[in-house]
Amino acid sequence: MNINRFALRSLLVVTLGCGCLLPSFPARAGAGAPGQAPPVIQNGFTVWAKNRSASWAFDVWKIGGLMELDPKPVTLSRYFLQMEQVLGNYLSYDVVETRSLGQNAQVIYVSINFDRAAVFGRFMLYRTAKGWVVQNMDFSPRPEAIMPWLAFEGVTYTQ
Repeated sequence: MNINRFALRSLLVVTLGCGCLLPSFPARAGAGAPGQAPPVIQNGFTVWAKNRSASWAFDVWKIGGLMELDPKPVTLSRYFLQMEQVLGNYLSYDVVETRSLGQNAQVIYVSINFDRAAVFGRFMLYRTAKGWVVQNMDFSPRPEAIMPWLAFEGVTYTQ
């Protein structure tokens, strides 16, 4: 009985000690937990997966923001309709990075995963009184086109 208590206490001390050594990650304004997008982005991807069509996602993303009256979401829907013939079905998305631009604006970078490849996206979000809305969005199969800093990683200007 005494050995069991000793082992349990030792395990507890080691667990707490290791927990203090883990790195802590700073919270990002409005981004939710690390690796998560705000609800407006999540909702778009949820309806895309459910309805198997990108046009549903663009309908969600354009509500309430500058994109609502812009023809760009329709153009992007057609682009993804053509791309899905090559890429295959939409599978999932990953948040690559979130950058806050003040308290009311942020940029969400995502990787959209399909059967055969990934397409990269950038969402410019703005916080309204009702929550985050999409101000603009861009997509490309080339990550450096969406995340320009990737073109310079591991390379210096003298190389």
